[in-house]
Amino acid sequence: MKFTLGWLKDYLEFDSSIDELCERLTSIGLEVESFSDPKKKFEGFVVAKINDIFPHPDADKLRICEVFDGKKKLNIVCGAKNAKKNLISVLAYEGTIIKPGHKNQFTIKKSKIRGVESFGMLCSEEELGLSESSDGIMELTKKYEVGKNFSDYVSDDQTFIEISITPNRVDCASVYGIARDLSASGFGNLRKKKIPKIDSSFNTQIKLNNELKSSDCPTFLLRLIRGVKNSQSPDKIIKRFNCSDLKVISSLVDITNYITVDYCRPLHVFDYDKINGEITIRHSKRGEKFLGLDDFEYTLDDGMVVICDESKIISLAGILGGKETACGEDTKNVLLESAYFLPDAISYTGRKLNIVSDARYRFERGIDPESTLPGMEMATEMIMELCGGDVGTVISDSMNIEKRNQIKITKSFFKDVLGISISDDFITQKLEAIGCDLKKEKDFFLVNPPSWRPDLKIKEDLVEEVARLYGYENIPSIEMPISNNNNSKTNYIQKIRKKIKTLLVSRNISEIISWSFSNESIENLLSDDKKTINIQNPISSDLTCLRSNLIGNLLLAIRKNNNKNINNISLFELGPVFKGIEPGKQEEFISVVRSGNFYEKNWLEKDKSYDLFDIKADLNCMLKILGFDIEKFDLDRKSKSFYHPGKSGSLKIGGEIIAFFGEIHPEVLENLSIKTKTVAFEVNLTKILKFFREKNTSKNEIKVSSFQSSTRDFSFEIEKDTFSGDLVSTIRKIDKDLIKSVTIFDSYFGEKIKSSHKAIALEVKIQSDHKTLQDQEINDLSEKIIKEVKEKFDAKLR
Repeated sequence: MKFTLGWLKDYLEFDSSIDELCERLTSIGLEVESFSDPKKKFEGFVVAKINDIFPHPDADKLRICEVFDGKKKLNIVCGAKNAKKNLISVLAYEGTIIKPGHKNQFTIKKSKIRGVESFGMLCSEEELGLSESSDGIMELTKKYEVGKNFSDYVSDDQTFIEISITPNRVDCASVYGIARDLSASGFGNLRKKKIPKIDSSFNTQIKLNNELKSSDCPTFLLRLIRGVKNSQSPDKIIKRFNCSDLKVISSLVDITNYITVDYCRPLHVFDYDKINGEITIRHSKRGEKFLGLDDFEYTLDDGMVVICDESKIISLAGILGGKETACGEDTKNVLLESAYFLPDAISYTGRKLNIVSDARYRFERGIDPESTLPGMEMATEMIMELCGGDVGTVISDSMNIEKRNQIKITKSFFKDVLGISISDDFITQKLEAIGCDLKKEKDFFLVNPPSWRPDLKIKEDLVEEVARLYGYENIPSIEMPISNNNNSKTNYIQKIRKKIKTLLVSRNISEIISWSFSNESIENLLSDDKKTINIQNPISSDLTCLRSNLIGNLLLAIRKNNNKNINNISLFELGPVFKGIEPGKQEEFISVVRSGNFYEKNWLEKDKSYDLFDIKADLNCMLKILGFDIEKFDLDRKSKSFYHPGKSGSLKIGGEIIAFFGEIHPEVLENLSIKTKTVAFEVNLTKILKFFREKNTSKNEIKVSSFQSSTRDFSFEIEKDTFSGDLVSTIRKIDKDLIKSVTIFDSYFGEKIKSSHKAIALEVKIQSDHKTLQDQEINDLSEKIIKEVKEKFDAKLR
């Protein structure tokens, strides 16, 4: 919210400095982001007059000006072509900084210019920062008194302040609201806004049908004003708009924008002669088209609030007017609209169409529903003053808005929350100053919040208001009592989470914590069923639904790092994912993503990108540290669609999938503009914890065989499409007592075998818990392995 000091002074009488004003704004929660005070900038400059001019003895393009500053005469060497006798201009003395803060900043020094001493400088508009370029020194009129500081002539409307407004304080999205809040804090005296009462000269004959008065548009008012002249706005409005970053268009449009910022009352004007028949407020239908004032044609969805005539949509209610009914220079008859739309309805349309406007900003935060008629009257008065015309009656198709609930708050509650005693008189004064209607009883207050403060709903809100206006800096800090609670213990789930995080960090994987929200495009890219759980009122257009996995936000983090030329990165996240909104539909997952090269560039080792085996090793390591026997898990080729189908898999325990792992599909990476090969795993921690509980109901005895183990290596040639996990699983099942582990240590595709085949090399560890195995027993088991693999997979031993 940006406004000028002069604009604020329309409603607030005060003598404090700009610095004191900014300090008070920040202290009451309206944080000042920036401000500009030209008066300070021009303090070193004075209005001066050129008494006489002489030629420079050594330079044809320079002249010597005898300048009078109201006290003394000075010689100034000047090269400006427009310098002439009796010209009033701006003088900078020796030591004055020109363009302070600018990259071309410099300080005026007494100097000799081609042998002639100069005691200052006559300034151009460019050198004063008043324009981007200028042809000569400033030429001032006789209203500027010689000898006075130039800063004395700077208007308050050239000083601007920009504040940050929290979403709950829409009442301060207006200059009057800011003045009211400052006055309530004790800073200055409020000049109350006078609402005019306009007499009409004819009846507005327009058919109006508000189909949404019982839902999204409780109040809708129209007024016809005939015979207007849509000229340029006056200098006062233009100056304020320029300093407040508002676009100057024409008087009619500028008036509605002025009242939007002045009083937080968005309005709209239509060229009445471009409207065809009855005006209807209704919901849009999917596929309808609308041409906005921004010259963009929008395709609408179902349920958007629109204003229509009998042939077209003329406005997206509370957001954007239509091009076809816009007011122009030739507008003679104007239709003025003032309405109240529900915040959710405006927010829905704005998000869907990605339109940002000043009107939307205010409506979706909840403007004053009782400001429709006052806003109509204020706009009508300004139109009559600036554009003339005959005023029609106000027509309405509205319903009564429900009164807000009264808040009951005990006097002791303020002390309970704030820790200090605040007098009843102070509480009464401050709550009434912000507009509350307050009734004081013996032990409590009955408070009716003002219509312009939708954020005041519960008693805690009232305490916050009193504390804010009292000044948080005036509330003393109280040391909290410290007690040693020995009963505080970490439960086993927290211990497991900590153990997992510690392990992953030790493996050079960094943790991130992202939003539990996602967007539809990411969800559709990574979801197999393409179903999303949409949020009714998302915090941004990029976070419109609940996430169904952690991989999406991890991949976005990878992309963000890629954009900063960080390509070798490993990340993990532990958090909830959502399969539905009912209890039990949320599960906790741990997901890891590795992208880029395993090693940074160095002279010892060649570049090696992360692959399937690296991420599987991370997964196995995590399961081992939780106490699981990797050999007990079944390897399955089933995977999710965003993994590479030939380089991914899943782990099962008890017939239930608990983890997926593999290489991210190249098409997914291309869609997300990720430059490097990426691998990932995701583990359902909720399911793992269930098995962990079952596994840890009693202490397990760890048996370590004291007998010698033997290893045998096998290399089988099998069909290329055969899942290696099936091969490993088959070998393990041949003799679960003797075969302790089966590990793939190599694979081969090449000229020495068929193009449709691959060679897999495995190491099998053989060991008995009861005796030392004889060579023959080991050989027999090896033969059994070879036979089983040949028969089941049509394999060939290499």
